[in-house]
Amino acid sequence: MRGLVRLLLVAWFMLGGLVLVARELLLPGIGAFREEIAAAASGALGLPVRIEAIEGEWRGLRPRLRVAGLVVADAQGRPALRLPQVDATLAWRSLLRLSPDFHRLEIVAPELGVRRAADGRVFVAGLALGAAGERGGVLDWLLQQRELVVRDATLVWRDELRGAPDLRLEAVAFRFERGLLRHRFALHARPPAALASRLELRGELGRLDVTRPLESVGRLQLALERAELGAWEVWVDYPLPLAGRGGVRAWVELDGGRTSAITADLALDEVRTRLAPELAELRLDRLDGRLAASRGPDGLDLSIRGLRLVSGDGLHLAPTDVSLALVTGADAGGRLRATRLELAALAGLAAQLPLPAEVRRRLAAFAPQGEVSDLRLEWRGEAGAPAGWSLAGRFTGIGLAAEGRRPGMSGLSGAIEGNERSGRFRLDGRDVGLALPGVFADGPLTFASLQATGGWERREAQLEVVVDALSFDNPDAAGSAAGRYRTETEGAGEIELKAQLSRADGTAVWRYLPRVVSERTQSWVRKAVQHARVEGASLQLQGRLADFPFRDGKGRFEVVIGLRDGVLDYAPGWPAIEGIDGELRFAGPGLRVEAERARVFGVALGGVVADIPDLDTRRSGLMTITGRARGPSTDFLRFIAESPLAARIGALTDALQVEGEGELALRLAMPLKALADTEVQGEYRFADNRVGVLAQLPPIERAAGRVRFTRNGLSISGARGRWFGEPLRLAARTGSDGALRFEAEGGAKVKALQAAFGWPWLTRLSGSTAWQGTLQVRRGGFALSLEAPLEGLASSLPHPLAKRADGALPLRLKLANEGGDAPTRLEVSLAELLHARLSRTPSDGDGAAAIAGGIGIGEPVREAERGVMVAARLDALDVDAWRHVLGALDDEAEGKEEGGGASALPLAGVALQCARLHVFGQDLAAVDLRAVADDGGWRARLRSDRADGEFDWRNAGDGTLHARFARLELDGGEGDKAESESGQASRTPPRRLPGLDITAERFVLRERELGRLELLARNRGGLWRLERVHLRNEDGQLEASGQWQASGRQRTRLDFRLETADIGRFSRRLGYPDAVRGGHATLGGELEWRGAPTRIDYPTLAGTMRVEAEAGQFNKLEPGVGRLLGVLSLQALPRRITLDFRDVFSEGFAFDRISGSIGVARGVLRTDDLEIRGPAARIMLAGNADLAAESQDLRVLVRPTLSESIAIGAAAGLVNPVAGVVTYLAQKVLSDPIERLFSYEYTITGSWSDPQVARSNAAAPPATPQR
Repeated sequence: MRGLVRLLLVAWFMLGGLVLVARELLLPGIGAFREEIAAAASGALGLPVRIEAIEGEWRGLRPRLRVAGLVVADAQGRPALRLPQVDATLAWRSLLRLSPDFHRLEIVAPELGVRRAADGRVFVAGLALGAAGERGGVLDWLLQQRELVVRDATLVWRDELRGAPDLRLEAVAFRFERGLLRHRFALHARPPAALASRLELRGELGRLDVTRPLESVGRLQLALERAELGAWEVWVDYPLPLAGRGGVRAWVELDGGRTSAITADLALDEVRTRLAPELAELRLDRLDGRLAASRGPDGLDLSIRGLRLVSGDGLHLAPTDVSLALVTGADAGGRLRATRLELAALAGLAAQLPLPAEVRRRLAAFAPQGEVSDLRLEWRGEAGAPAGWSLAGRFTGIGLAAEGRRPGMSGLSGAIEGNERSGRFRLDGRDVGLALPGVFADGPLTFASLQATGGWERREAQLEVVVDALSFDNPDAAGSAAGRYRTETEGAGEIELKAQLSRADGTAVWRYLPRVVSERTQSWVRKAVQHARVEGASLQLQGRLADFPFRDGKGRFEVVIGLRDGVLDYAPGWPAIEGIDGELRFAGPGLRVEAERARVFGVALGGVVADIPDLDTRRSGLMTITGRARGPSTDFLRFIAESPLAARIGALTDALQVEGEGELALRLAMPLKALADTEVQGEYRFADNRVGVLAQLPPIERAAGRVRFTRNGLSISGARGRWFGEPLRLAARTGSDGALRFEAEGGAKVKALQAAFGWPWLTRLSGSTAWQGTLQVRRGGFALSLEAPLEGLASSLPHPLAKRADGALPLRLKLANEGGDAPTRLEVSLAELLHARLSRTPSDGDGAAAIAGGIGIGEPVREAERGVMVAARLDALDVDAWRHVLGALDDEAEGKEEGGGASALPLAGVALQCARLHVFGQDLAAVDLRAVADDGGWRARLRSDRADGEFDWRNAGDGTLHARFARLELDGGEGDKAESESGQASRTPPRRLPGLDITAERFVLRERELGRLELLARNRGGLWRLERVHLRNEDGQLEASGQWQASGRQRTRLDFRLETADIGRFSRRLGYPDAVRGGHATLGGELEWRGAPTRIDYPTLAGTMRVEAEAGQFNKLEPGVGRLLGVLSLQALPRRITLDFRDVFSEGFAFDRISGSIGVARGVLRTDDLEIRGPAARIMLAGNADLAAESQDLRVLVRPTLSESIAIGAAAGLVNPVAGVVTYLAQKVLSDPIERLFSYEYTITGSWSDPQVARSNAAAPPATPQR
């Protein structure tokens, strides 16, 4: 024992000595052994090693070496690895292994190249992995060290096998710690910025195989931050295409060559991948969550925690947790747990997931919607055909699309719990849709609310579903139901269902008709039931669904609906039946409606029954409707007008107005598969009715008859009545060609015509006449023919329509239209006197209809393509007489024109030849008028004995008349007299006047040659401006202008000036040949009156006038118009004056000047200063004259100029010159006392035609002008 102790002590001291030698002698001078150490390293590595410098020191109990410039060469001697700085702490086990073995090896700032050759071999710093030594070469030797640390390294990866560019990792830090049982390492690096911001790889391995690292055993952790996953595909082989950016952290469990578990945390954006070549690309804008998978000996576990994604097409998946366990082997089965599943989002990803094609197809067909929560599903056996299963969960807004005959749903919420043997369910949905394509054809049934409870139970091979209670509510109905459904091994199953409706809309019945009801029948029910209020409804359905609708009685199907205020539009085009109170019953295959009460257009119906024995149109599909009604005949006309019969008879009933009642019997047979073939049989009887054919015609009184109709037409027989005071007979029938032909005959009394129309010219007729006519209506067109001999009718109308009662003047009229846009044609003939052919074509747009044709009076008809051409040849025509007869019609036509009604015929031209024409009081002979219409108006030429010229009428605005006459003669004639008798005040003033531009080279008025006439007037600014009136002849001229305000209160203003160089000749031109001799004069003034310029309104006439005349002489005139001037001639003054002035007055009164002003107010002329001064006397006039009454009230003061004559005579020597001068001066100083002494005053009153002149006391009038 002591020997052993001594041996240990000796060994200890020897070891201590060795350490001291190494520490004090060898390590400080280790640089001298650089070559030996390099050689030893070369021997250990099997590759040449070169060391530039080496230092040694002691670190604790271990020696430490610092090596600089360590270079390892490859087999060819080329430098393969350069290590700028190596810090190595030797382990004492190096003594035992007799090779360098380090406790800690630290390499600083190396640049390491790793290359994969084209043959797949990997080289590190040019050294092939596992190429040197028995333990795997350099890398194996490095990893055999207890601790390996690399700092600030640069790693360059070159992959010649892939042909990829170099991958350079900066700031590489690596640490490897080798333990007894476990090895740990950590790698940090900074990849290029385009790849990631940081790379981290950690591991804890129980077994490490350098040459086959994937066969190691342990756990790896990988982290990438802000990585571009797609960019790594150049150097890394992904199992599938992958692109995206973000962060990835993954944990991998390695089990000697296979992955047993993997967990990954993902936070990625813009992910793009394709999970299988045949699938569409999966695009995810965002992917977050944890994915985990593990494989054990009994199966596979998959889990998702907090998974959230947003797809590129806007699909969102909220965070959810899902776990799936699949068990293999003898106890095969599975378990699924989910906190929340959004079905639409999951189904939306199905096209990008590697699912079987059939699964994807079914998912697309189902188009699932809604959310499942707290799902627990377990099964035993194969998932496709489990031996047993259990299910529990809640669902919200579940929706599945219907496909084929498979039901679909939407908006369904509730809960379910059960297994393959039995279970329970609860439904509570809002806005629920149920699609039952095997039962209902027209889309899903929608429910605002749907609640149900029930369950299922499997008995032997049958599954029975029981609905304990079901309530529903939607816009169509609200009610409750209960029942059960039992499957069958073959067939659709068996059902037992009872339902009650508390509210229902009858118009929605069609939605709930099963598919067994044909599509045509469903369409008819949908269109026919327009309105119905349901008061109570029930349903009973019991039997095998394969036998529905139980024609053989092996089941029961009955729906009873109480209807109120229903509307049945039974056939297209026929008036609907309204106000139906009755019952709608579906019983077996048929339908029947029985109405206690109903109406059509307000007419009460009785005994109405609509019956369809079999709703399947393949079997029958014939519906019959019968009923009777009594009511107003107007409703029957409306029934006809709104039925298909209207198309057969046109708009014949539109203008009919009927008063009275009748009775209708109706039967319709309607094949539902061809409603257009509906058969109709009806009869309407009426009596003592009042029928208005047109608004412009009197009604037919006491009308009675019978109308029968079918869908092809109608017939009338035995119709009678009274019209225009005479009996009427009428018959009608629809012919084989589809035309409806009416035949009528009767008479007309003139008194009845007068009472009906009130036209003034009818007062010139008397008696009565017979007539007969036909009317044929066919497809929108018609043809009317009417004939009347007019015998028994007398006429006192002006020529040429005057006739005696016993004479005939046959009238024939034809009116036809072929329908559509065809023109309406009218032909009229009145014996041989008048013929007319006219056509009226409808307008294309909003314009007026086009009328064309011609009228011939004593001439053949000449038709115009546009407008109406009138050609007439008459021996005499009294237009004034016709104006008088048709005056009321003229007023009516004027009112219609101003109100926007129809205007007169659009004339294209007029050709009139008349031997004698009387118009506007003028008599013209040998009249030849040719007028042609153009786009803007008329152009005409008139020739006669009194007028010869051309005129042009333009329609624009209020119109403009341009006329140029070589000769124009007018006289008062009988027209003035008739006009005076009719009263001027009674005439309605015009509301507008055209523009005028008239020139007459020779203008004659009342056989007085007045010279050349020029008249110019224009419409401007709402005023009719009379710009110029110029009448000029050799003796004088008249100039005038003015304006007329037509709007509001009409007012006319006129300024005029009359000048004459010879009053005598001018007065002779005006018809007063002996009134005045010589002289010249001017008369001017301003006048205005209320009304139009065509007629002076004397009660409102006002203004002023001024007269100036010189150097003339009044002649003695006879009483009458010239009586006033006769007074002024002074020849009627007493000649019993002391002095004799017979030589002065013998030829009339000569005047030197006439002057004065005249005021006009309310049609009365008044003057206070009119003075006539002559060598023989001075005459002063004062007073007024009434223009309307043609009367006057004047005072005339006649003052002979005696004083000057006496003074002059004296001065001439009658007494002596001195006395004459004295006498003259005294006369002037004393204000002409002699003249005052011999003055006379007269009063003139009475009418102009018979003035009353009386002498009054000699006294001067109060307003004697001073000269």
